Amino acid sequence: MEFRIGIVGDLHTYWDEIDNAQIDEHAYELLLFTGDLGGGTPESCLRVAQALSRLKSPSLVMPGNNDMVDIEKLATELRYRRGIQRLMALRRSSRDTESEEPEGARLCGYSNHRFKRSGIDFTVIAGRPHSMGGPELAFPEYMQESWGIDGLKASRDRLIALVEASETEQLIFLSHNGPTGLGDKPNDIWGCDFQAGAGDWGDPDLGDAIAYARDLGKQVLAVIAGHMHHRTRDGSERPWRVNADDTVYVNPARVPRIFSGEDGPARHHVAMTVRPAGLAVEEMILTSP
Repeated sequence: MEFRIGIVGDLHTYWDEIDNAQIDEHAYELLLFTGDLGGGTPESCLRVAQALSRLKSPSLVMPGNNDMVDIEKLATELRYRRGIQRLMALRRSSRDTESEEPEGARLCGYSNHRFKRSGIDFTVIAGRPHSMGGPELAFPEYMQESWGIDGLKASRDRLIALVEASETEQLIFLSHNGPTGLGDKPNDIWGCDFQAGAGDWGDPDLGDAIAYARDLGKQVLAVIAGHMHHRTRDGSERPWRVNADDTVYVNPARVPRIFSGEDGPARHHVAMTVRPAGLAVEEMILTSP
């Protein structure tokens, strides 16, 4: 028995109907998006969100730092196909600490999502939305208004509460930016490449929540986050995956994710397969005419 997950990194407007068709054809049981849907404007973010709403595959979408739009509008565009009454209900539940499996595309953040199959039972913990990384809370006024978070301590406490509320022994964390603790070099998986001497640019609240989960005896199968693009400012490449402490850390942020390949436009995502004995991940490059 296995559970197949498609992981898509920061979009930055690079998503279209060909992606919808190709991804749906792979019949993933779940899609995880790390955010940065648009190109830095509310209009582009909402336009991509509406395109994602036409996906048939169950999907969780984590808002990135580029997705600074009214959170209710973003939830609405993601659920465009479902009708206004269903949309309103989903908007009201966007801050739930526990939620059912998604149908179609769904906004996530500070929420738990349990997936249970024969021999497989795990929870996806959706972490802090809109992260810019580093030691401070980005967009504090917006985070207070939209998510009820007034600082990193409040975010840490919310994440720890989600860990405590999870009913499964196995966890997968989804966030826009990764956790602290995986290196301070500019080309480390979440190291800072845009500011001299900035070091580890992971989220400390996420790092604390992962450590807390382990202290409780939980098995952290994977941590999935983007934000830090594969190609750094100096042209070097950061790893897209790291294995540490029996956890697979995955950064799918190949930007742009649609690029010129030998056989035409190539489209990037990551495939993860969860099995009772563990999981496997691989990069996927799909070509299109």
